[in-house]
Amino acid sequence: MLQKLLHEMRTLPKFIYVLAAITVFGLGVGIYRFYAGLGVTTNLSKDFPWGIWISFDLSTVALSGGAFTLAALVYVLHFEDLHVATRPTVLAGLLGYGSVLVILLFDLGRWDRFYNVFLHPNVSSALLEVSWCIAAYSLILLYELSPVLLENSRWKWLLPTIKKYTVPIVIVGVTLSTMHQSSLGTMFVIMSPRLHQLWHSMLLPVFFLVSSLASGISLVIAGASISYWLFGRSLKTKTIAKLAWFLPWILGFYLVLKFGELLIAGELNLLFEGGIYTFLFWTEIIVGAVIPIILFAFKQVRYSRTAALFGTFLIMGGAVLNRFDVTWFGMKPVSGQFYTPHWMEIAIILGVLAGVVMVYSLIARYFPVYEETIAYTERAAEAKHLDDQPIVQERGTHPA
Repeated sequence: MLQKLLHEMRTLPKFIYVLAAITVFGLGVGIYRFYAGLGVTTNLSKDFPWGIWISFDLSTVALSGGAFTLAALVYVLHFEDLHVATRPTVLAGLLGYGSVLVILLFDLGRWDRFYNVFLHPNVSSALLEVSWCIAAYSLILLYELSPVLLENSRWKWLLPTIKKYTVPIVIVGVTLSTMHQSSLGTMFVIMSPRLHQLWHSMLLPVFFLVSSLASGISLVIAGASISYWLFGRSLKTKTIAKLAWFLPWILGFYLVLKFGELLIAGELNLLFEGGIYTFLFWTEIIVGAVIPIILFAFKQVRYSRTAALFGTFLIMGGAVLNRFDVTWFGMKPVSGQFYTPHWMEIAIILGVLAGVVMVYSLIARYFPVYEETIAYTERAAEAKHLDDQPIVQERGTHPA
């Protein structure tokens, strides 16, 4: 047993150890934060009670939307050919929501009393619905991933029972995810005195939901492309192209809502006002929506792994910038005070991110996450030097 463990440790990719070192460092800073409190380890204050941690959480939730988006497409709308993408997507979603819960724990003033949100709920708070939905949806994602974890274990006899209740539980998960994706925008509707008009809107819940659909699908495509190079397994090119087909329509709908709301509110003049706010707004719109719409309108882009990966990075970057704009960059200063994160806040985020990537890589290495995807030989990849590699092996499918 010990020899086998040592052998595995020697054969692990070197980047795993780099990620482990960053994770340990971030964990050490996090433990000190628990001990010392928020005042010493952050630059948060009464004027800026939320900072980079909340921006990170909202960005991560948006990107993790691929899990509920794909579940809705596969189990509700019956796009069965997209089923092969569910395992890696659910794993990414679970780890994403897990990182959100960890960061939320660091963000609480009394982190040792986190359970009060369940034992002593404030039913008039939007945060209650968000907290409960995120916690419940994380458990549902764990349920969806359980076949991957149990398939080669002594507990695999549970798989028929798990499969029996998968569809109704997934439908509940889609409902919960839809609720908290939009509710995260609801929290900032009340920020009208602070949030710049380019982002403040009564439609913020809708904006958050629609943008999470696009960024979630983008993460599925990006994950498939990256896993092709890291693990030698990926989705079929036509599956990626089918997912990419949805993106221009979702982004187009988002732009119609966004500019339509500014038109009805009589705020179109803000688009040409100049300054940092106008620059940030146009950056997220052009980078995260306009350019990807043009790119994914072409079939050649949708069928190219490299081009699709580039387009999805733009969409995800635009979504992340939007969440940072709403929660941080677009906030007007109070009494001339500006917020900049403490180095410990950044260190904890980097530690959590490194931990997520490390755990994903290890699970993908030792569990059948990509069992339903397509395997490509190294020779085929070298022979073509193209994104659309010939399929040389297709493994049997397994229930997720």
